[in-house]
Amino acid sequence: MKYLLSRQSAAEIILDTGRVMEVTVLGCGEAFDDQLPNTSLLVRGAQLWLLDCGYSVPPVFWRHVRDAAALDAIYISHAHADHYFGLPALLGRMWEEGRTKPLTVVSQGEVLEKIRHSLELGYPGLAARFAFPMEFCPARPGGVLQVGETQLNFAETKHAVPNLAVRLESGGRVLCYSGDGMFLEDTCSLYAGAHLVVHEAFCLEPNPVHADIPSLVKLGLPRLAMVHVQRSLRRDAQRLSAWVDGRTVLLPEPGEQLAV
Repeated sequence: MKYLLSRQSAAEIILDTGRVMEVTVLGCGEAFDDQLPNTSLLVRGAQLWLLDCGYSVPPVFWRHVRDAAALDAIYISHAHADHYFGLPALLGRMWEEGRTKPLTVVSQGEVLEKIRHSLELGYPGLAARFAFPMEFCPARPGGVLQVGETQLNFAETKHAVPNLAVRLESGGRVLCYSGDGMFLEDTCSLYAGAHLVVHEAFCLEPNPVHADIPSLVKLGLPRLAMVHVQRSLRRDAQRLSAWVDGRTVLLPEPGEQLAV
């Protein structure tokens, strides 16, 4: 397997004053973590993006974003509850607070249908009353989308359900977010040249549907932030200390901001 990864140093990335993206980690927890919110990222650049919105994300989102019209677009990586079940509450509050600005939602075609269904299941009839238009944009492996000033590319990971990692490019800066699952050859190509990769890092041992930390570190990514770590492992600082150097490999906390 051939990986085409940038060898730009972490120092070059961190000290680049031309960066135009900032990532706020709303949550970094896995599906059943009782202490950390579901993994979700708020990306500020030319637009404001929300990457994944699980059931515990909306209260955290509103603590960081007070304006119901501030969010431009949402990306959902796959159809697991800890990645999209927060959307009915998030969008419902936007409606309640009078949002009229259009909102873009990007995901796989079958996931977009599940999102529509979840809105109706959560609050029957409410979506029909939204005063803000919603544009649903289907994503596919190897596909490219342009949403405003942001270009998105997608690649599959190996997970229990279909999951697409996403690459966001804007103003010459590149952020990649894995969603869930083990990277594949196409995923690694997606990560080439990224200034920051935020990746699910569930375990230390090989796993059929999740990424393991040793394999991620071996990729030699210039800057890697590990999220969605299995809850008991996440609380074992001694076991994780061998893998986290605080400079090229990060273990961010909720509320932490990462420059891209």
